[in-house]
Amino acid sequence: MYPWRTVIGIKRRSEQPVFLQIANIVIGEIHSGRLAPGQKLPGTRTLSQLLSLNRKTVVEAIDELSSQGWVESYPKKGTFVSAKLPKVEYKRLPGKPIRPHRANGLMKVNDQPCLEPLHLDLRNKKLIDDGVPDVRLAPLNSLFKHHRPLLSRKVFTHQLTYNDVEGDPGLRSTLTSYLQATRGIHSTSSNIFITRGSQMGIYLTIATLVKKGDTCITSFPGYQIVDSIIAHVGGEIENVRVDESGLVTADIENLCKRKRIKLIYVTPHHHYPTTVTLSPARRVELLQLAIRYNFYILEDDYDYDFHYDNNPVLPLASLNTSGHVIYIGSFSKCLAPVVRVGYFVARPEIVNAANKLRRVIDRQGDPLLERSLSEFIKTGEMQRHLKKTVKIYRQRRDLFCRLLGEYVGDHVRFSKPEGGMSVWVTFKKRGILKTLPAKLAREGYLLETDNIFISKFNAVRMGFASMTSRETVEFMSVLKKVLEIRS
Repeated sequence: MYPWRTVIGIKRRSEQPVFLQIANIVIGEIHSGRLAPGQKLPGTRTLSQLLSLNRKTVVEAIDELSSQGWVESYPKKGTFVSAKLPKVEYKRLPGKPIRPHRANGLMKVNDQPCLEPLHLDLRNKKLIDDGVPDVRLAPLNSLFKHHRPLLSRKVFTHQLTYNDVEGDPGLRSTLTSYLQATRGIHSTSSNIFITRGSQMGIYLTIATLVKKGDTCITSFPGYQIVDSIIAHVGGEIENVRVDESGLVTADIENLCKRKRIKLIYVTPHHHYPTTVTLSPARRVELLQLAIRYNFYILEDDYDYDFHYDNNPVLPLASLNTSGHVIYIGSFSKCLAPVVRVGYFVARPEIVNAANKLRRVIDRQGDPLLERSLSEFIKTGEMQRHLKKTVKIYRQRRDLFCRLLGEYVGDHVRFSKPEGGMSVWVTFKKRGILKTLPAKLAREGYLLETDNIFISKFNAVRMGFASMTSRETVEFMSVLKKVLEIRS
């Protein structure tokens, strides 16, 4: 007799129903040839007794097998493996046996040497990020409450199928009014492209505009991902300095006199990673240089909304009458990283070119989330959330900077940022920062940083927005402790 009890091993804790487990095992036995076409199966009563299962479960399994055509049942005769199935016979292929490939003999992978992988191991560790919002404050219930009404309206059923590559028309329309009211940016829906976060917007615009050999300007220190993107598409990179007023425009002008510049990337509020704000005078100078030397300005205003000491300076894009500025924003920074919705504002021909490029990597975004976000903005909930979080983050910035000075002031230098969600911390002695991440890891903290900041500037960017007062005190105590430990 076939060893049914041994062959059919039921996993009680599996998420798969028991009857499907039985059916799938029987299918496997047929496929392997151990159950041959025409072979009789035991009756459901007998099989249920062998497996110690309810007979109804076994009946469901047989019905499933029958519906798929694996078995055939005949009244008063029983259930048999379908005679229509071919008999499984295994034969050797003619010719010499195939030798296994050695690992080094396989075709090489295009490993993208200009890019870096990212792996965050947060097991049993608290993340000290480089400036992200506190997700515990994110009004996700308010945002997602707009989902259900959309689904209940028949007019919105088309949201469940393929939609606009450039983003939900409702959100693009809402953004034209929102950007005008909050940033002084004049645009129409044809100027706006919705992306999955600002980083997609950066990639699409650079890949659309920059060809092999084109020269682009970024800052150093700066957002290294942008340098990687430029290198990835074949562009050449020139770095300029950053001081207390932001990008040094005199350096930019000197480069423009020597080379033809295609694009410059800038984070005006607040410069990544140093957190300084690009001064109004330099904004005007930069825009004049773009017009004079005919290059694009990629303005990444990722944390425009978080300015604490005074009103934020209007973006370069608000002065953009010549079409040289591409403005990038994101809701991931003001709500939560999980809300993967960003956008860029550019000339229609750039939007159209980005449409073509996006289609080969990501057909569209999330139309329901985008429309919900549109409703979230129109009801005023976005502005109420920002007003609340700006107040909270200002308090957290003040506490973080005060404790940073009190606890480890002998070891570091820093300036209280006018806005943003992080502090640029420079260490006074060389060598301390190299061992700091490992020391913090032993205390249960993961310091998210770029190694180039450590090696070139002896500095690190520390986020304060995502920590409560108690969490800030705890971290500062640990930071003081590990800095006082001699290596």
